Amino acid sequence: MNILVIKQTSLGDVLHASGHIRAIKRQYPASHLTVLTADTSATIYRNNPHIDEIIEFQRYRVKDRWWRQPLWAVAHVRDTLRIVRGRHYDLAIDLQGRWKSVLFLYGAHAERRYVKGNWPFLDGFRDKRLHALDEMDRVLETAGIDATDTGMEFVVGAAAAGRAETRLREAGWDGSNFVVVSPFTRWPSKNWSTTRFAALLDALDGRCAVIVTGAASDRARVDELAGSGPRRDVMNLCGTLELDEFAAVVTRATAMVSGDSFAMHLAVACGTPVVALFGPTDERRVGPRADNAIVLRANVDCGRCYQRACARRCIDAIGEPDVLAALERLAALRPAPTAA
Repeated sequence: MNILVIKQTSLGDVLHASGHIRAIKRQYPASHLTVLTADTSATIYRNNPHIDEIIEFQRYRVKDRWWRQPLWAVAHVRDTLRIVRGRHYDLAIDLQGRWKSVLFLYGAHAERRYVKGNWPFLDGFRDKRLHALDEMDRVLETAGIDATDTGMEFVVGAAAAGRAETRLREAGWDGSNFVVVSPFTRWPSKNWSTTRFAALLDALDGRCAVIVTGAASDRARVDELAGSGPRRDVMNLCGTLELDEFAAVVTRATAMVSGDSFAMHLAVACGTPVVALFGPTDERRVGPRADNAIVLRANVDCGRCYQRACARRCIDAIGEPDVLAALERLAALRPAPTAA
């Protein structure tokens, strides 16, 4: 039996689908399961034991070059579609539901097709009131697949774990417990203010080591934050970690503090306790699903506006004492074990 699963972007969405892929493979263990995903997110599935084949689509490069290099973009879409059509599928499921992914679902040679959304001639399910994970559960159930266990997972390879430890040691890690702080998201309105993060680093000083992660462009800002206090046991790994190395670091952490971002979802997938800070987005639809996750939302009249830039800055009403208390509830500030 051949099965095609389509989930292209974004990183958090792709990670969301990891448990659903496991559920599909559990129902059809002898199947050849192919996943079509973006090249930028393929690492999430690289070591996944439930996936037999990955087709990589350069989605962001196509989006970037559509007007400047239309011939290349059309050729890449055509070539990817040709790969998809090169095998007959008994079952094809699009867990994305956007036109750029549904294009490949329509093009696939498949006996049965299912989609997250409402598309002509396709069986699907869509309810924006539900959590994103619940929506995908319903898609699987529509296809007759048991969706009782669809928790996320990120399988870290041994090589990535080794590289991550090297990065930590180079940054000055001595083997003690640490909390990962991931201050930045793709939306300014989802970012807790840098002054709040600086105050949190002050509060954590002496209680645990802190690993700060982000993009290379964030490195200077983090250096400024980390250097503003009298003593800071802070290691700046912004821009130094590959995706799988980041997962390995998160797996080692006692907890993570993050906004609504891929980092937050990664902590859940790695089984790491997480304190999630929410402002303009709705934690009821995209928040962390785990017993060891605490969502903090400011006690203000915030309408979850979903604006990338919001002048109200509701998220800044969350205080660093609230975050510190949440970390204590998660037992994330325990000291490193002493040698016998």
